[in-house]
Amino acid sequence: MSHGNMNLTLKVWKQKNKNERGRFETYQAKGISPDMSFLEMFDVVNESLINEGKEPIAFDHDCREGICGMCSMYINGRPHGPKEGITTCQLHMRSFKDGDTIVVEPWRSAAFPVIKDLVVDIF
Repeated sequence: MSHGNMNLTLKVWKQKNKNERGRFETYQAKGISPDMSFLEMFDVVNESLINEGKEPIAFDHDCREGICGMCSMYINGRPHGPKEGITTCQLHMRSFKDGDTIVVEPWRSAAFPVIKDLVVDIF
């Protein structure tokens, strides 16, 4: 079943490095396909930010196949987002509705300091 594209508001944690204080920044994600993964949605948002001469959102990923866990983040206060037992890269945008506001934070743990934005030091 095909749904129309969605427009979403993102509140994303932005932090230059582990020593600087972070804050939430608001972004608009327009024309997002429900079939995109959460990371593909970030790719689209980053492409438009780069085209506007703005700094893209830093996020971590490696396999994009639900294996490595590098893409871990908190989405709307839940690890990996609204679905149980999947990584962020396996989360599809059909889990959200047109007009939703999505709050995205790094994986918060004293053991994993923020390197930049949503990227944490897991080693």
